[in-house]
Amino acid sequence: MTTVRVDSARAGFTLIEVIAVLVILAVLAAVAIPRYVSLIDDARTQALEGAVAAGLSHVSMAYGREALRLGREPTAGEVATASGGANAPNSADYEFRFEEATGGVDVIVWEVDDATMTTTRLWRMP
Repeated sequence: MTTVRVDSARAGFTLIEVIAVLVILAVLAAVAIPRYVSLIDDARTQALEGAVAAGLSHVSMAYGREALRLGREPTAGEVATASGGANAPNSADYEFRFEEATGGVDVIVWEVDDATMTTTRLWRMP
């Protein structure tokens, strides 16, 4: 039977090799973490913009419904009222508020979990 002897002085990594690996990992983490955080913020901003687009579309639909119901062009206040309340397209992530504004309806959208993520867009009367 053959026995293999391992030189105990050469059985592991040297301290220099371990430090080099740790430095490489630290540099990679220093570059990757800010990019990852930036991607998360960009994704949240784009999701909020998508919610705003849904709100603007909702107001357009409310305008059409009110025009058909009234038989005339509705006012901005009538459109804002028809858009809000129980008809608002609120979801688990975003809430909406519709307010009469000069020339149209303000669509205000905010993220439920983080009220600092808020934006307002004006839907203009046709």
